[in-house]
Amino acid sequence: MKNVIMNSPPAGGNKWINQGFAALISLLVGCSSTPVATTTPVMPQPVAVTLRAAAQFPFGAALNPNLLTSNNAYRQVAQQEYSSITAENYLKMENVHPAQDRYDWTGSDVLVAFAEQNKQRMHGHTLVWHQAVPAWVTNFKGDSLAWEALFKTHIQTVIAHYKDRLASFDVVNEAFGDDGTLRPSVWLTHLGPDYVARAFQYAREASPGVKLFYNEYGHEYSPKRLAATVALAADFKKRGIPIDGLGLQMHTNIGQSDAAIQNAIQQVAATGLLVHISELDVRVNQAKQANYVLTDADKLAQRQKFAAIVRAYKTLVPKAQQHGITTWNIGDGDSWIPNFCSCQDFPLPFDKQYARKPAYDGILDGLTK
Repeated sequence: MKNVIMNSPPAGGNKWINQGFAALISLLVGCSSTPVATTTPVMPQPVAVTLRAAAQFPFGAALNPNLLTSNNAYRQVAQQEYSSITAENYLKMENVHPAQDRYDWTGSDVLVAFAEQNKQRMHGHTLVWHQAVPAWVTNFKGDSLAWEALFKTHIQTVIAHYKDRLASFDVVNEAFGDDGTLRPSVWLTHLGPDYVARAFQYAREASPGVKLFYNEYGHEYSPKRLAATVALAADFKKRGIPIDGLGLQMHTNIGQSDAAIQNAIQQVAATGLLVHISELDVRVNQAKQANYVLTDADKLAQRQKFAAIVRAYKTLVPKAQQHGITTWNIGDGDSWIPNFCSCQDFPLPFDKQYARKPAYDGILDGLTK
């Protein structure tokens, strides 16, 4: 039995609420007459300490634009607690490029506008992935030149659309399998094994200033995947392929050893690139029980694990390489994990009502002690 979730949110999760985003943008800028948002933004209640204030590096969350504009509590926490925002699903190809001749920016525009209004950094996720590939791509008929043009055009169109508004972007996500070799994908099949490098070159051509990241999961438990990520960084440096940082997703659990987490962070930091803990959540239901009930012991273990991860990042990554830490959404009710495992879990620092949990205190412990 695997002791961690083995993937980012599956492609099916990318289809959340793909309608009505024009109205959502209106909500964001206060143009709607509905009670969710008005022309005067609803500001969060002041609190003594926030993650945004306590962290000496960007602390962020991946956000769902529909929740951002329909749930006031979600919006308030997003404003109050975070200095960095990641596009959770709406810059994935399936959503942002649903047809060959059409891009849909509505969901991602909500997030970018929100980040700008609240002086938060915006991180894009993701240009190239083996999942979230729209049907028009999987059904595409063309020669190698046509596939290369499709690939390059998508990357450069998305980068160019937000050229000076996004600070950084996950260019390629999860290219390696469990054995450390390139995983089977539509991109590998039609573009060959050097497609990852070319993705970074095309992204840099589209924007000289955006920070370009390779994003991967499993570094803390898969030595082969960790070695492959480090080797990719070394290869890119040797060949002059533009890359600025590495993302450690850190979808982990209370049973994962602190030593393994520290080893992963140290090895990635040793590349000299920026380091982003990019999709942090900590599962408590290790047996994946459908009706699991959160216990006090597991709450404490989760608090300690969040603290250990944050503390390791703060102490093991040189300050100049600290791109920050991002949790994969805000509250337990927003997490992708219960749908993925068909089980109860509580992996985030806020509960379903957006109240702070002991896990939140664990993050503060790591930041301040």
